[in-house]
Amino acid sequence: MPRIAVEHPFTDIQLALVKRGYQADMLDQKEKAAKYDVLVVRNSESYDHLRFKGSLVEVSGSTVNEIVDEVEERLQRAGKIPGQPDAAKSESGSGFFAGLLSGAAIGSVVALLLAPKSGKELQVTVKEKLASSNSSGDGSGKLSQVKEKATDLANQAKEKATEATTQVKEKVSSSSKDPQDTETSRDSSSLN
Repeated sequence: MPRIAVEHPFTDIQLALVKRGYQADMLDQKEKAAKYDVLVVRNSESYDHLRFKGSLVEVSGSTVNEIVDEVEERLQRAGKIPGQPDAAKSESGSGFFAGLLSGAAIGSVVALLLAPKSGKELQVTVKEKLASSNSSGDGSGKLSQVKEKATDLANQAKEKATEATTQVKEKVSSSSKDPQDTETSRDSSSLN
């Protein structure tokens, strides 16, 4: 059973923890803090000098229920009570990181594919096309050609982006399946 200590004068917090089924003692001396898994204190700075492997929960501005919930969360993270284990939390973190990397890679590829010219070059090209279509009598024909070409280019860009997305997803999934191969290749590339 996890051991919880509550600093004086917070007897209401101690009683709430006992009601939830925890062994919660009132902490008389700071020197005894090392034997507890969680300490509920007024100010964590006053415990900085002690060697303490557990968690400190500060009371400042929180309700009794919020403090009790925080104590339970700290006990779950430490593996002292049932809850979401540390391994599940770290796996969700790696999934987020993989998603972040793949999203950044896909965004970069799409940006490169969809921006073939700089802003100034694009403006000049558009002005030239408009001027030439206005000066010639057959402006509607050129406009439809430009629309067709733009549609074709957009479709090509979409296809390339889809291919790049698939490649990035495959690389991410293959690297997450076999982390030892990735580490080995990193080690060998750093030697070169």
